[in-house]
Amino acid sequence: MSSRLRHGLLAGAAAIALAVATGSIAVSAGPAPVTGGPAGADLCSTQASAARTGATVASLRGFGDCEVGRRLTTLRQLSTVVAESKVLTTADAKHLSAEITGAVNGLSNLRGVIDGQTKIAPLKVNLVQIVTGYRVYVLVGPQVRLTIAADDELALKPDFDRLSTILAARISAASAKGKDVAAAQAALDAMNAAVAGAVHLATPVPAKLLALTPANYVSAGGATVIRNARIALGSARDRYKAAAQDGRNVLTDLS
Repeated sequence: MSSRLRHGLLAGAAAIALAVATGSIAVSAGPAPVTGGPAGADLCSTQASAARTGATVASLRGFGDCEVGRRLTTLRQLSTVVAESKVLTTADAKHLSAEITGAVNGLSNLRGVIDGQTKIAPLKVNLVQIVTGYRVYVLVGPQVRLTIAADDELALKPDFDRLSTILAARISAASAKGKDVAAAQAALDAMNAAVAGAVHLATPVPAKLLALTPANYVSAGGATVIRNARIALGSARDRYKAAAQDGRNVLTDLS
């Protein structure tokens, strides 16, 4: 969500402006792809090829070290995103920071185990743990992005509440002067309903996302939870867009 939406919600009681740009509410906040992130999976292609064609202790170590390294790159970027977010609630930021720190420490320790292995069989088990033990790309990344998006959307409600109060006062004033305000009141009611719908959709998202862990990701249906979170936030975004248009309609009807 861009600041244009938030700042455009209230332009003052005298001249209200809902300057909401189409599509300006972001559904998936968070870091752009980085070298070493999911989009950089080919970063370890040389090591992966060497491990496949000749599964030696050295080749498996090299592959493991590369895969751990690119995940650490992503986790550190995610940590910065969480720390710099201005919309995450204190509780959500604390949870995400702890999760990221734990993953960084765990993967760093796992890299030490990998580098110390001298047998192929346990080394292969360690390599699987890089994915299943931390799930950086299917879980942690989406948790950060979608939790930020949810908190960002929820933070819009107070702005719309203030706008609703201002618009209601203008409707009342216009009615007192004998103006037909039925259409304006209907538009305001629609705006308030759309906001309530958006809040209803976004509110449970952070808790559902943050309840997921690498250990329960499969049993808790993590992929489905994340997919449903994206759908809910997309629907919430659409309701906020509708609410913004309803607010404009109030002003048009009163003009």
